[in-house]
Amino acid sequence: MTINNIKVLRLIVSLILIISSCSTERKIAKEYIANDSTRTVLVIPPDYVFKTSLKDWEIDSADELDSWTLDSLLLEKSLYLKYLSDSLFLDYYMSNYNAEMSELGFKVYGEDSLLSFLSGKASSFIVHIAQLELEEYVMPIKEEEQFGEYLYYEVIDLNAINLNSWFEISRVNEEEDKAMFFASHYLTDELEGFFKYYYFTDKVQFRYDIDTMLVDEIYKLGALAAHLYAGYTFDYLLNKYIDKRMLEEDRDRSKIFYHYNRQKKYLGTAKEDERFMPLE
Repeated sequence: MTINNIKVLRLIVSLILIISSCSTERKIAKEYIANDSTRTVLVIPPDYVFKTSLKDWEIDSADELDSWTLDSLLLEKSLYLKYLSDSLFLDYYMSNYNAEMSELGFKVYGEDSLLSFLSGKASSFIVHIAQLELEEYVMPIKEEEQFGEYLYYEVIDLNAINLNSWFEISRVNEEEDKAMFFASHYLTDELEGFFKYYYFTDKVQFRYDIDTMLVDEIYKLGALAAHLYAGYTFDYLLNKYIDKRMLEEDRDRSKIFYHYNRQKKYLGTAKEDERFMPLE
């Protein structure tokens, strides 16, 4: 057998092993998805929402002020943060997170049901939403278009709100099994514009309209993000279960991170920006 034939044979064997491994992983994943009678979770919300304005340039001599004074002035000058209610935002966030976790097959407990939770199933997890932060800032958007040999561009500043979330997920009575995660999504004004060329003057102008975001949309951002992060939580626990089972069966685990789409009842894969970011 020639060297090339040996290489081809090794490649074929490797592909067979990978396919076999993925087939086993998908089977385990489907078992986990179907067996929703043993999954319980205690969800602990944050006490409040951190609000941070990143518009230091709006405050004269900002670098000479202590952090508390600067933060207070920035909050007072903010366009959105000062109008947001912590309790209302948390209600949007937590109710949507808990609702989607329930839809994904979890028995969801709150802190007021701690004793019932601890007396429940062995396959129990604690999800502590350790911190929520809303950041207000300005996002510059660059639009450009080619006219003849010249490239024209315009930079437009849009109002933006960033929602940062930190999650701590652990199995009950297994402190060493704790993991920390981060997720972030943002919202901006909506920009609609186009470049117009004026033939007689040989000038180009960018004409645009801005649909300014509203405070209510920030509450909706919290609701939508929380719904999404419940899915991230499920996917993390799903892949953790696959890891455990593959180890028990002494089989190699692929690098695939599986994602379950509840609405479509479809098992697929998730890219890095479609799941929690792990923190060391």
